[in-house]
Amino acid sequence: MKVPFFTSRYQDQRYGSSIREKIDKVIKSGNFILGDELLQFEKRVEEFTGAKHAIGVASGSDALILSLQCLDIPKGKEVITTPFSFFASTSCIVKNGLKPVFVEVDENTYNINPDLIPEKINDNTEAILSVDLFSQPANYDKISKIANDYNLKIIEDSAEAFGMKWGDTNAGLCGDIGIYSFYPTKTLGAFGDGGMVITNNDDYAEKIRILRVHGAKKKYNHRYIGINSRLDALQASILSIKLNFIKKEIKEREEIYNQYVKNLENIKEIEFPKIYKKASPVWYVLNVKCKYRDKLREFLKEKGIDTNIYYPKAMHLQECFIELGYKKGDFPIAEKLCNSLLALPVFIGMSSEMIEYVCNCIKQFYKNHNKM
Repeated sequence: MKVPFFTSRYQDQRYGSSIREKIDKVIKSGNFILGDELLQFEKRVEEFTGAKHAIGVASGSDALILSLQCLDIPKGKEVITTPFSFFASTSCIVKNGLKPVFVEVDENTYNINPDLIPEKINDNTEAILSVDLFSQPANYDKISKIANDYNLKIIEDSAEAFGMKWGDTNAGLCGDIGIYSFYPTKTLGAFGDGGMVITNNDDYAEKIRILRVHGAKKKYNHRYIGINSRLDALQASILSIKLNFIKKEIKEREEIYNQYVKNLENIKEIEFPKIYKKASPVWYVLNVKCKYRDKLREFLKEKGIDTNIYYPKAMHLQECFIELGYKKGDFPIAEKLCNSLLALPVFIGMSSEMIEYVCNCIKQFYKNHNKM
C-alpha cells in the first residue's frame, strides 16, 4: 500500500468543484489584489476566531516579520523564543534587527518551557515570541503571567495552530498579536503561500494594514518602510471555501489521531505528545518520539509510507545564527527531539485501512528490531 505523508486529493474530490467555480468568478472579476474576496475572508476569520482584526498577508513568515515590526521594538533588543521550531520563528526576529534568546523546550509537549523563561529576562528583553507547535498551543497561563510581571509583549506564532484553543481562547489571540500560515499542508491550507495577522489591538491592526502595502496608507504616500505582502484574492477565495469544512476536518483529524493511539498505545518504543488539560488540540501534524527513528523511517519508506522530520536541526545550531554564540549541548532537550521525533501521515481522507497499515508496519519494525 502507498501512503503519502500529505495529499489534497480527497479534499479536491469533496469540494474541488466549488473551489473551481469560485476561482472562475475571481478571474472574471479581474480583481486579484486586496478587494472584496479578501475582505470577506478576513471577516470570516474574525468571526471564526473571535478576533477583532484579521489581516491577510502573503505568507506566515511575512506575518511574523510584520507583527514584530509593528511593535516598534528598538533595534538590538532581545526577544525570547524557542530553539525548536520552523526557521521563520527565529529569522523574523533577526530580520527586525533584534536578538533572539532561546529557552529550552518541554520534552513532553515540545513547546517552550515557560518555567525557564524568567531566568533569561533582563533589561534588554522586550517580548516573548511563543510558538504553538504541531498540535497544541503553548502554556499561556504561565507565559501571560510572565509577560505581565515583566511588562513584555507576546507575539504568538500560531502558523500551525488554526482552530486550536487555550481554554476558550483561539490560538493566535493568547498574546498581543498572532499569526497564521495558510501553506498548503496546514489545517486550513491555500493553493500556494498565504498568511494572516490577527489581533484585538486597533493600533496594531491599522499599522499591519499599512505595512503590507509598502507602508502606504494612501497610495504613493509612505508612512513606514513596509513590504509588499498581500493575501491575493484567488487564495482568499479558495480559503473561504475550505473554511466551510474546517470544523468537520478538525474532527476528522482527531479521529485519525485516535486510531493511531488505539493501534500504537502498547508499543513501548513509541511515545505520543502530552496534551495540556487546558488545550484543545488540532492534529495538523502527529509527531511521535520513537526509538531508532532513522531506521524506522527507512523501513516505512520501503513499505511505501511517507513520513517527515520536524525538525532535523534546532535553531541554535543553524549556521546563519552562529554569531549568537550558541553551541551543541546548550539545549539538550530540543536536540534530543530533533533526533527522535517522526511525523506520521495525517491528511483529510486518510482511510482506516491506511492508518492500520502504517501501524502494522511500525509494529513489524520493532518486532524485527527487538529480535536482533
